[in-house]
Amino acid sequence: MQRIIRLVAVLAVPALLYTGCASSGTTDVSTREFVQSKQAQPASISKLAAGNTIEVSVEVDGNMEIFSHRAQINQQGMATLPLVGDVEISGYTLSEAREIIAKTYGAYYVNPPVIMLSLAVEPGDGEWGAVTVMGRIGRPGRVALRSQNGINLTEAIQEAGGFSGSAKKNDIRISREGQDGKRIKISVDFDGIGRQGNAEADVKLMDGDIVYVPERIF
Repeated sequence: MQRIIRLVAVLAVPALLYTGCASSGTTDVSTREFVQSKQAQPASISKLAAGNTIEVSVEVDGNMEIFSHRAQINQQGMATLPLVGDVEISGYTLSEAREIIAKTYGAYYVNPPVIMLSLAVEPGDGEWGAVTVMGRIGRPGRVALRSQNGINLTEAIQEAGGFSGSAKKNDIRISREGQDGKRIKISVDFDGIGRQGNAEADVKLMDGDIVYVPERIF
């Protein structure tokens, strides 16, 4: 592995214009607005978000320095990669994230690295896509959709192994990409679905949605 002091002149990767690219955060909306929102962005231009798993390979001078490394984007928007550590890529498209990663790795090699980046295809993904369930849950990961109509929150939680003992069930956070490419989110009181008969809270989840179950503070 060839390491050097940073030499700007050898970096062939174009500088990424960050202005307007960084995620402006996630906007809180009402349950009705969330349900009515659509997965408007085609997969080719949708933005990475917490819960997504990426697969990265790094080639330098014809040598595969890093091969098919998988990393999940955490709640802080970071993916932990070999050699360079945490890289913030949430809120960027795959193309933008590839440039960020290439620029980060470029500081460690004499010749510019070739970055191969893709969304990892998880074994649990179905024909209609999947949702990601994270946090205090039995089996964190992806839950396949059974049809194009999505899956209800209660079903997704069950498929993911149910809640752990420390789950904060009255503040489940669900996010998805809205029509403008920005992420929107709601907070759901899971207990209220059954106890209060609040059927509206049993949100219909669609491909790409992320469910986060926080920890209850005792």
